Amino acid sequence: MHPHTGPRLNPPGQVAVGTASSSGQRRPRLYIIYLGGDDPRKNTAAKLLRHGLAVRARSVPRGVIVLDPSAAYPVSGEDRSTIEARGLLVVDASWRRLRIPRRRGVPRRLPLLLAANPVNYGRPFLLSSAEALAAALYIAGFEEEAKRVLSVFKWGGSFFELNGSLLEEYASAQGVEEIVKAECRFIEEKLGLGLRECSPLSLQKLYREVVEDYVTRGR
Repeated sequence: MHPHTGPRLNPPGQVAVGTASSSGQRRPRLYIIYLGGDDPRKNTAAKLLRHGLAVRARSVPRGVIVLDPSAAYPVSGEDRSTIEARGLLVVDASWRRLRIPRRRGVPRRLPLLLAANPVNYGRPFLLSSAEALAAALYIAGFEEEAKRVLSVFKWGGSFFELNGSLLEEYASAQGVEEIVKAECRFIEEKLGLGLRECSPLSLQKLYREVVEDYVTRGR
């Protein structure tokens, strides 16, 4: 992306990332690998960068939690200490261009949630980059920071209203196994899809098929 058309890395006077929250806890550092390709005025990742809520990364910082839709295991409360110490990263790109760097970082996918952004409202999986970061923060125990991330969007509060019960269930789960069970129940009861088994690997296969479908359709 041309340096003058992309989002700024650190807007003057906005040093929000990594500082302390109102609760006194250190804010997790949020990273975005921004590949561009669309209108930066409408892109949620670009808006987070403009508001100083995340920093732009050229590569994956060592040890960071990397949001990867093809990862086997979902983000959970067990990742809290890693996010607090190393940070959280999302790659912003279309499904067709999405390539997740697998070196240096710790891959985690999001558990099943519904999008609240105006383009894909109510649809599973199709979260914007800002929604993805907020969801991971909430599930890992950073509720205040999750709401702060989406506070710059008019529709931000709708994300928590739409996914309230799921987010609470994921955030209160005692580990990955409970999150996977909650996902399977939601898939069967709300989406009407039958699952032969409920395991991280079976969900990984399902979600990979979903991503491949999005790529095929050019999303």
